[in-house]
Amino acid sequence: MLGKSAVIEICHDQMMSSSLSSSKRWVIPAILAAGILGFVLLNVLKPRPVVQPTIKPPPLVQVETVSAAPGGIRIGGSGVVKPRHELIIAAEVSGRVSEVHPKLLAGGQFARGDRLISLDPAPFNAALAQAQADLASAQASLRLADQLYTRTQDLIAKGFLSQQTLDERTSQRDQAAAALARAQALVDTRTIDLRRSQIAAPYSGIVLSQRVSPGEIVQPGRELARVFPSDRLEVTVSLTDRDFALLGDVWRKGASAARQGQQPLAEVLVNHGGQSLRWPARVDRVEAAVDPTTRTFNVVVAVENPWLSLRPNDDAASSQPPLLVGMFAQVEIEGLRPEPFARIPRKAVREGQQIWVLDDQQTLRIYPIRLLYESDQTAYIALQGLPGRFQLITSDLQVPIAGMRLRTQEPITKGPPG
Repeated sequence: MLGKSAVIEICHDQMMSSSLSSSKRWVIPAILAAGILGFVLLNVLKPRPVVQPTIKPPPLVQVETVSAAPGGIRIGGSGVVKPRHELIIAAEVSGRVSEVHPKLLAGGQFARGDRLISLDPAPFNAALAQAQADLASAQASLRLADQLYTRTQDLIAKGFLSQQTLDERTSQRDQAAAALARAQALVDTRTIDLRRSQIAAPYSGIVLSQRVSPGEIVQPGRELARVFPSDRLEVTVSLTDRDFALLGDVWRKGASAARQGQQPLAEVLVNHGGQSLRWPARVDRVEAAVDPTTRTFNVVVAVENPWLSLRPNDDAASSQPPLLVGMFAQVEIEGLRPEPFARIPRKAVREGQQIWVLDDQQTLRIYPIRLLYESDQTAYIALQGLPGRFQLITSDLQVPIAGMRLRTQEPITKGPPG
């Protein structure tokens, strides 16, 4: 049997073991709780970054400097380039073509007096020689008839011949005179035929088409070529009554030759290969009738010496074409200047007849305008109520608000070459 001291010792050991087990059960939860508390405290107490508000830059716009435009309102129109008149060269006599001018080809240029087409002159020379011989014979017959008539008068006066003989001599003399007139007319005709066998240019011009070759036999009336004078071309533009009224007294302007020595009244523009070519022009005349279908006025604009007045917009190649017949051209005619105005892109006119202006404080200002005239690309506005010089906004804004700040694109600065 165990003694009392042994029992006490065993009980003490059991109590110590139970106490240790209970302590272990509380240590692990305490450690977890402490960790969680520390994590929470770290997140709560850590310093927060300062939140900066997002600053949105002002909208970017494109601007164009606008000021009072010089001259008058330029009226726009379009038309096809045509010659002032076109000449059909046709044969007036029949014959064999012996020679054709080397420049008598489509697009060829010739000078006044150049012999364009020659027919074989031999038959015409022979016919003229025969007519001249007949003329000489008729002249001799008339001289003989005159002598007989004079002699008969003397013999009648002496009583040797009757009055009937004098009448016969008178008739013979008249017939001889008529034969001489016919012979002279035939000589004139053969001379004209010989001259017509050589076709000369009536003016300096350009060949539109050619339909003859050496060796061909041509008949009177047959078309041989088409030509037109090279000193002037014309473009006919149709203007509405509103446009036409802006030209003022165009009837007198078109007829006045003095206008040719002043600043051109109009310009003809042709787009060629992406390049705009311009020719000075003037209003030559207004056609006598209004177009019955469109009720428009046909204004004829003349370009003098179009081959000498070529003016490209830049110093590009000198191989640009001259103004050619059949080209489609835009025409700008300088009209009246009713009041000070500015010329702006048509796209810059906003809904409600307004424009957007960038003021000196880089803010948006909205101005109402009075539209004087507009074409496909350009608008003319009165300057009344507008600054004399301003920055016109040509780009779009999603929500334009007067006073909103704007910015323009800064010029790109290139660094030094590497």
